[in-house]
Amino acid sequence: MRSMKTLVALALLAAARPCAASLVTINFDDLAPISNNSQPGNTYAGLGVSFTTLNSIPNAVDAFGDTFVPSVLDDTFWLISNSDSVSPPNFAAATNGGLNDLLIAFATPITSLQLQTDDSPESPQEVRLLALRNIGTGFEVLGVASGLDNAVSAPGNVLQVDLGGAPFNFALFQTTTEQEGIDNLTFDEVGTAVPEPASLILLGAGLLIGSALPAIRRPRRSA
Repeated sequence: MRSMKTLVALALLAAARPCAASLVTINFDDLAPISNNSQPGNTYAGLGVSFTTLNSIPNAVDAFGDTFVPSVLDDTFWLISNSDSVSPPNFAAATNGGLNDLLIAFATPITSLQLQTDDSPESPQEVRLLALRNIGTGFEVLGVASGLDNAVSAPGNVLQVDLGGAPFNFALFQTTTEQEGIDNLTFDEVGTAVPEPASLILLGAGLLIGSALPAIRRPRRSA
């Protein structure tokens, strides 16, 4: 009887289809253009993402396993509208600029995060995108992508963190020397396995069969 129930369970799993991960892109161009204007950190909560400006994280936080305790400046981000945007008219940055960093939180776990740095031609300075895990007292670095802020086209201005399918809920856009901005934030939300309607029918039929089997007996052979 157990083997029949196992077969039913395996058939159900085989018939379940994984939902395709949902790809989301935020280019900040749906907001009214304005220069250096603070926006609520939950502006894009409907898309499952929020922003918090942190006081500068030490530059030594740059490798897998590093940890830090965040110092929150404000639950806002800057909206900047000028020619430095990758997709005009807008891009985003940490509030008050300078060495402040931008913490990005996702309502649903994601498997990949990509963004482009602003198109400001300048002397090269390092910028980083960190995938993070909340450890209660702070964050632990799970993955790092780094680049130079003077790149003005892909792939040079693209930063991406992907943990090989492992999910994460937080990321940090980290500056090292001066104010930097981001544009075209794109992430993959984790998909989940959802049974097809036929699978639900199969499950019901399997349970009925499984419950009926104990009542079935082979007829005894006549002597």
